[in-house]
Amino acid sequence: MISAPPQKPVLKRQQKAVLKQIGSLREQMEDLNDYLDLLEARARNKGKPTFTTDEVRKQLGLA
Repeated sequence: MISAPPQKPVLKRQQKAVLKQIGSLREQMEDLNDYLDLLEARARNKGKPTFTTDEVRKQLGLA
């Protein structure tokens, strides 16, 4: 049995859903890349002195 091709409104809805998923995946990829950058920075700076937010504010003259 041959079924009728999907109607245009159905295709539009499917296209919008796919575009929404792609946008969501892009955001997740950006978040993962940011997290990877953070992990790499922590590994590079392991053992180096750290500063509290208050210490940084004082050094910058913001406190």
